[in-house]
Amino acid sequence: KEYDKQVNEIKSFFNEAKAYGLQSNQDEKNVRFEAMREVFSKKKNVYMYARQARQIIAVIDFAKEMDINLVIVGGRDAWLVSDLIKSNNIPIILQNTHALPARADDDIDIIYKLPKLLQDAGITYAMTSDDDSGNQRNLPFNIGKAVAYGLSKEQALQAITLNPAKILGIDDHYGSLRTGKSATLIVSTGDILDMQSSHVTHAFIDGRVVNLDNKQKEL
Repeated sequence: KEYDKQVNEIKSFFNEAKAYGLQSNQDEKNVRFEAMREVFSKKKNVYMYARQARQIIAVIDFAKEMDINLVIVGGRDAWLVSDLIKSNNIPIILQNTHALPARADDDIDIIYKLPKLLQDAGITYAMTSDDDSGNQRNLPFNIGKAVAYGLSKEQALQAITLNPAKILGIDDHYGSLRTGKSATLIVSTGDILDMQSSHVTHAFIDGRVVNLDNKQKEL
């Protein structure tokens, strides 16, 4: 019952922020609208959470209406509207593969197959691990599951390295091992995507060594 009201409130805010940005000099600064300037100049993305197909369609329509760069977070039903997503060149940030299908008539393994379906559709996507910081340790294993369902290991690795950097617009410096890029990387003695063999021995952020000692090692 509140849906239309909430959508109208969001549209109103975006329209007011856009109008504010068209004014070169404001006597009184509005910090909320100031933060939106680079959204409308398309220097910054807008990240919208949408899982269901109808939600994905709605946020795409909203982004087109507002003329902004959209990144969809969640994207559970992205495979159902992949043509629309691809035609509008919208990236997807998937949340996990450790999940059950949403509907009783979906394939039981549809969540595992989703990265491969997006890959085949030519959609830029990245993988994250829900919104719980404690789950980030499972990030490589989330995308590793998709390897068993058709994704190559190179494509899976890219989903947690280069693709996120591209979505964030920082791939000139991060996301892959290239001369001139930041020395931000990890070293593993096993398959980083496999929970059984993954063993990270070294980590670097901008060339600085990261201390990997932790409570679990001490115990």
